Amino acid sequence: MIKQTYLKKFNKLLLVIAAALVLYGIGIAAYVYYNNPDKYLSSNPDEAMPQLYAALTNKLESNPSKDFLDAVNQAYEDQIITEQEYIRLTLNHELTMSNDLYLEFKPTKQQFHKTWLNHQNTKP
Repeated sequence: MIKQTYLKKFNKLLLVIAAALVLYGIGIAAYVYYNNPDKYLSSNPDEAMPQLYAALTNKLESNPSKDFLDAVNQAYEDQIITEQEYIRLTLNHELTMSNDLYLEFKPTKQQFHKTWLNHQNTKP
């Protein structure tokens, strides 16, 4: 009789530990799902970070020079701006990078693309 009591307590303890592990696993999965680090980067490893696209968008919205527009046109021909192209644009046209580390990549690039298309459509 005494051994069965210990077995029942041991089984309950194992059940509680298993339930705690399951809840912990669900919590980790939910955290990773909602805080997905991949949303801050491009799937292309050579592509510039979203902060760089935000800087280009800000420059485009502030009446850029013809030289800057030509340089962006040359860099964005393939719909991708690499970090080397961004560095070249920065050195020649005094771009300032955003300090926001939590910019999501897709919306930031879409905003840049939309701004770029607006500039393309308003070209004389």
